[in-house]
Amino acid sequence: MTRRDAALLILLGAAWGSVYPLTTLVLRELPAPTVVLARTGLAALVLVPLAVRRDVLRPTLGRLTAVLGAALLQATFPLILLTTGQQHVSAALAGILLATQPAWAAMLTWIADRGLRIRELAGVLIALGGIVVLYSRDLHLDSASGRGGLELLAAAACYGAGTVYIHRIIPEIPPLAIATAAMTVSAVAMAPFAAVAGFPVPDPVTAIWLVVLAVAATGGALVLFYTLISRTGAIRANLAGYLAPAFAIAFGRVFLNEPIHAQAIAGLALILIGSYLAAT
Repeated sequence: MTRRDAALLILLGAAWGSVYPLTTLVLRELPAPTVVLARTGLAALVLVPLAVRRDVLRPTLGRLTAVLGAALLQATFPLILLTTGQQHVSAALAGILLATQPAWAAMLTWIADRGLRIRELAGVLIALGGIVVLYSRDLHLDSASGRGGLELLAAAACYGAGTVYIHRIIPEIPPLAIATAAMTVSAVAMAPFAAVAGFPVPDPVTAIWLVVLAVAATGGALVLFYTLISRTGAIRANLAGYLAPAFAIAFGRVFLNEPIHAQAIAGLALILIGSYLAAT
């Protein structure tokens, strides 16, 4: 990997890690459905012209139902769960819990194939141990934070399921086309819910954070992700997912003054180790 590619990888990890503190900031003034609509709608405005220019949408025409399913599973459902769950959980913990995505993907693959290698099984168990560590200190099942944590774990499971679904059902569809469809479908699906929740006018600072969340941390990050895939391959590009929780913790500490507990770091370490073992 060249220095430029390494820098792009770190930048992508920072962009993905910034999603959680940015979401926390905008949720202070905006309802969750409005945040999801703004995030997906603005991201779609970034991705659609790029997808049209690269002519990657044509293959989706013959697989519309499958692509719709992927969009709902890989974007709409997890974005809703992530945003509503983050109303009760810190940005740092949200980033840590979402890092379980590879472990969920491995578990779902095992359910489908009835086979799991020892390394993958160990990874899943270690990642689950990390979740237990988090719930023993920072989250409680009988509280709002515990329920929010469960929503975030469900979001990670959706992302993992979406990865397995796309790999098995529509491997021929270009990733940029799937991302574009995911953001567009999610925006359309969320429009009526956002209309019910209302469109309050945020203060200028919150509006700026919302644009950064949608354009840079979502749409721009997806473009950067697919650029890295083309330059370094999918395996190396996905390493950014292991950097994101660390950035989420750092950003949460610097911008939101969130405390960093030793058990959260221990949980993060277990989840990252387990996710790596489960995904490799």
